[in-house]
Amino acid sequence: MANNNIKGLAKYVLPTINAELLSFVKNNKVPMMEQTVASIQFAIDNNLPIVEVFQFKDSKFVITLSEKDYLLNLENIYKFYMEKELYELCTKIVQLQKILKEKSIDHNEKAQKE
Repeated sequence: MANNNIKGLAKYVLPTINAELLSFVKNNKVPMMEQTVASIQFAIDNNLPIVEVFQFKDSKFVITLSEKDYLLNLENIYKFYMEKELYELCTKIVQLQKILKEKSIDHNEKAQKE
């Protein structure tokens, strides 16, 4: 179930009971991947080193992604989309991968100059 937070990034609130969670993930895999992509986009746009992606119902536990994991998650989601022939969803991932790779190159160049 999507839920808006103060920062304007919609999050999914996941069930806390394991059986419900497994069913939820099975039935909402693509929307959850889209949520992950949107969270990474939000993190990039706001230069965040970590972003909260999901939270659990009636719990203080959350699922976060750190900046070092953005590319790996995008690669895995891209592979899934390609396997399922969800080509229309791939464009955003390719754009984000390009931004992250350019950011990494810029960071490496700055580090070499120092």
